[in-house]
Amino acid sequence: MMLSRKSGLRNPLRVSLLASSILSGLSMNAIAGEAPKVAVSILPIHSLVQSVMEGVGEPELIMDKSASPHGYSLRPSQVRALNDSDMVVWVGEGLETFLKKPLSQQEGKKTVLELMNIKGITLHENRSSGQWEHDHNHGDDEHDDHDDHGGHDHEEEHEHGGEHDHAAEHDHDETHDHDHEKDHDGHAHDEHAHDEDHAHEHNDEEHHNDEHDGDHVHEEDHDHDHGQFDPHIWLSIDNAKAIVARVGDELAKIDPEHAATYQANVKKVTADLGVLKQDLDGQLSVVQDKPYLVFHDAYQYFEKEFSLSAVGSVTIDAERKPGAKRITELREVIRERKAACIFKEPQFKPVVVDVLAENLDTNIGELDPLGSNLAKGPKAYNSLMTSLGDNLVSCLTKK
Repeated sequence: MMLSRKSGLRNPLRVSLLASSILSGLSMNAIAGEAPKVAVSILPIHSLVQSVMEGVGEPELIMDKSASPHGYSLRPSQVRALNDSDMVVWVGEGLETFLKKPLSQQEGKKTVLELMNIKGITLHENRSSGQWEHDHNHGDDEHDDHDDHGGHDHEEEHEHGGEHDHAAEHDHDETHDHDHEKDHDGHAHDEHAHDEDHAHEHNDEEHHNDEHDGDHVHEEDHDHDHGQFDPHIWLSIDNAKAIVARVGDELAKIDPEHAATYQANVKKVTADLGVLKQDLDGQLSVVQDKPYLVFHDAYQYFEKEFSLSAVGSVTIDAERKPGAKRITELREVIRERKAACIFKEPQFKPVVVDVLAENLDTNIGELDPLGSNLAKGPKAYNSLMTSLGDNLVSCLTKK
């Protein structure tokens, strides 16, 4: 009987140990099956990354979608998201300057994907003035300008050093605008959404031949001088395809369990992007010869991909209002070039655009390179590009 009682005492213990072992095993399997933690800087790139992660997980969007990368300050929760992530995807320090320091502290601890340096990305050099010539044969001469602009041999890896002094290189015909109306979560400069592009229209003395815009296609990963190239790479659908492909490869490396899902998503998204480009190409063909002005130089990749005829930007530096001399020059450009439309942006006051258009035979439209009013998700990128096409056609064909 004693043996029976001892046996009775041992059985619950065995059951408990067995249950604990099973639960432990289930917990480990659950952890192993979790999606990687991915942090993405801006909404358009977040949308592309999420489309690759569809069915596995959702990336974290770091920057508030209505904010500006320039002068942005990370909140503690956003710093934690960066620190806790397995992978960070950003355009590069030429755009998201606020990420340069925190990401340098993460070096070697996680996968950091700087998209301006990846294989397959086409880069266009920054235009240094606010007036441009346009050339519809972009595809034919895309690679012919390397000698004129100190072009790169992309068969090898290069490192290009050098920071540019933003303050010293601004257009002195423009005056400061310190009247910031918007403050997103305490970020004083967020009114100037996307004024990072302003920062890449400098060095007037170094780049006189903007009509030759040096274009570069990466055959391998590279590090570039971040002041030389326009960072708005997502506004090219061909670049979006390269981004999606690389994101899929990197996710498969850090999460091989879901590699098949990532690659299937890449294939689907690439096909969808091809349809989007074909649709936009047909839609925009009717306005290719219509000259227009943008608020600031953020749309070069879109213009070249669809052979559009932008002739200049209202402001060279999005932090500075154009002065009287520049406004006079721009009104002359509108008259001489018969600009059909001037495009404002939702993040900026429209007063300057209204002044430019006053008593001139031109329309006023709106473009947004970041999709600040779009809901985040896998459809946001297509919605952004479709919106650009719709708004361009609507304004350029208005009587």
